[in-house]
Amino acid sequence: MESVRKYLSLVFSFVIFQTTVFAIDSDAMKEGKKAFSKKSYGEAIKKFTKHADSHPQDGEAYMYLGYIYEYKKDYPKSIQNFRRAADLDLDKDQRKTVLLKLALFFNYHQDWNLSATYSSRYLKYDPKNEEVQKIYNRAVGNKGNPSSTTHTYTQPTKVEPKQESKQTDHKKDPIKKIDEPVEDKETTKPSESYEQILANQPNLEDVRWDYVLALFDEKKYDKAEANLNLLIEKNPTRSRYHYKLGIIKLRLDDPKSAIESFERAKKNPFSKDTNVFLYYVYLNEGIAYQKLAEIDKAELSFQEAFKQVPKDTPLLALARLYEQKSDWEKCIQSSDKALTFNPNQVESHMFRFVCLFEAGNKTKKFETSFAKYSEFIKTKFPDLIQTPEKFQIGFLKLARKYTENNAFDTADLYFTVLEKDQTISNGREYLFYRGRNYFYGGKIDLAIPYLQKTSGSSAAHYLLARCYAKKNDIAKTKEEFQLAAELKPEYWTSANLEKDFKEVWKDQSFREFINSNAAKVPGSNQSNQSQNLKPSTQTNDTNQSPKSK
Repeated sequence: MESVRKYLSLVFSFVIFQTTVFAIDSDAMKEGKKAFSKKSYGEAIKKFTKHADSHPQDGEAYMYLGYIYEYKKDYPKSIQNFRRAADLDLDKDQRKTVLLKLALFFNYHQDWNLSATYSSRYLKYDPKNEEVQKIYNRAVGNKGNPSSTTHTYTQPTKVEPKQESKQTDHKKDPIKKIDEPVEDKETTKPSESYEQILANQPNLEDVRWDYVLALFDEKKYDKAEANLNLLIEKNPTRSRYHYKLGIIKLRLDDPKSAIESFERAKKNPFSKDTNVFLYYVYLNEGIAYQKLAEIDKAELSFQEAFKQVPKDTPLLALARLYEQKSDWEKCIQSSDKALTFNPNQVESHMFRFVCLFEAGNKTKKFETSFAKYSEFIKTKFPDLIQTPEKFQIGFLKLARKYTENNAFDTADLYFTVLEKDQTISNGREYLFYRGRNYFYGGKIDLAIPYLQKTSGSSAAHYLLARCYAKKNDIAKTKEEFQLAAELKPEYWTSANLEKDFKEVWKDQSFREFINSNAAKVPGSNQSNQSQNLKPSTQTNDTNQSPKSK
């Protein structure tokens, strides 16, 4: 990639400082270039915009606007203008530069369809460029990835009449792109534009297929399914039809029918890029099995997808599956392997962090994944409530980790987000650790209700005893201490009590309660008990070995 950037820099210099025979040098353009050279970007923007208004087919002004906004770090506007420039008149070198910038940008943001589109267009001018060929190959291999990075750029709005019917295709079915080269199908039209054609010529198979794709893009799944069934009736062995029908069935939440379509698609796969086609079939089949809670079959499908095309996506799917099964070791292994393909894949770090936490393996890998995952959430979603659900899987473990790091207020932000999920917020883990966070954060009254709801936990009862000791409520302290010791008798035999018991220890009845094991513990051997327990100065839960309970 570094070589691509160096190459791009050289081409950029050539384009900016060489006069081209195709350039339309209006007065506004000349003044804009002069302002640009002086880095008077505000003035340059006005002049280039004026030129663009009077010369709507000239892409050079948009190219310069793209550079200006790039310098200003306004990347959405920069890309918007580069995309306009790419669709208008430019000379060869200018077009190559613009296409290369777009290919690099969409490759970085993992928008595989647009990355493939612009890299393929670039390769028409420079087919021997190995770096761009790698970008194109990566984009083709990744199209259809269900967990692709969410786009963070703004799509441009076409302003020229002749461009209005062409909308950039960043959603089109990846299997269509395998069957029909990207460079021949860069855009798709609204579904309405196909209806009149089909009304007059209903037997045009290719037109109906494009109509299906347009309907799919517009989320008109029922109508897409009806038209796709017409195509299947005429050509029942065409694999891409069955694959697409399977995807539509998934969108319609009918995973069982989706699997039937995927099975038909596998019977007669594409002869071109067969492995890539089967990769997507198995990947989506795994998702369908997962929806049906047929975990073993989902696992096999994801494994088959990886065999077809070894990459991180099926490994990430497996990590997700193993996390749901509480198979921590396999989850860690899959996450580790996924990170060898894509070291910065945040979801892989998330699953590795969660499963290492559950397995108790707080190694360097654990800290690395915590850092990657937590920094991503902090940077991308300052308002945690806006975090996509798929990134919230590790929120409970993040809250626990922040509690361990004494970042109690930060931990509480994550606990608060999870309140809306009743399955999580009513669980013992959530209740205990939120109570524990409040306890160590000094908010005793807030801690008590959560700890009281944590059933069957010796650690929760022990923390409650410490809470009431801080409040000098001797009766409640005894009650909770005894409940903790009935579940975990080691509390009676501890060499020291927490310093929280310092005040209640002054009470003779409490000392007798401790020294006699409340005189209620059956089978206790008092000769083995410490008769001289005194509060220590320690602050950790040294008597709480089952912290995770």
